[in-house]
Amino acid sequence: MYLKNNLACKFTFILFISVLTVSCVTETVATSPAMKFSDTAVVSVQDPGISIAAGSTFAWLPEAVRFYEDKRLKNAPVKSLIENEIVKNLKVKQMNIVESANGARYAIAYTAALESALDDTAIIRRFGLLPGNSQVPKNDNNVEKGSLIIYVFNNKTDDIIWRSAAQVSVKFDTAEELRKERVERVIAEMFQTFPVVE
Repeated sequence: MYLKNNLACKFTFILFISVLTVSCVTETVATSPAMKFSDTAVVSVQDPGISIAAGSTFAWLPEAVRFYEDKRLKNAPVKSLIENEIVKNLKVKQMNIVESANGARYAIAYTAALESALDDTAIIRRFGLLPGNSQVPKNDNNVEKGSLIIYVFNNKTDDIIWRSAAQVSVKFDTAEELRKERVERVIAEMFQTFPVVE
């Protein structure tokens, strides 16, 4: 009888320790419902070892500019906003803007489109890079993913030496001032990787 009680006590003790050990290892991690991801995704690529000297000359390459109009934006001045911000950021990087691409060391152009005009597959095929913004809601008719790709050409070699792509959720009913601020912020973020040397 003593042996049976002793075995029962040992079994109970081992079971108790096992349960205690398992409960010590198990951990529950609660994620914050307030966790948010940015609704802007940016990626940039440049040729290795390439840098652009401060004071270099830049001009638009009009034949490479692609802006896909969309009636849902109700004639918002998005094209001029983009172009003004690109020029502003080039000047911040101490670049000189000239009128003709023939007289410039570098040329700059961009493509801007909503997903319905230029989807991710076409972007990766044409430009070789994709920010991959997945934060855009799919069931809201007032919002669509928009992409902006900026590229810089070396006029002597015709090589694209730097390109940056951004994807954002475009809200069609955004107030003009808010849209302007957003375009400013996104393009400034894209130019953070611009390969300038002073």
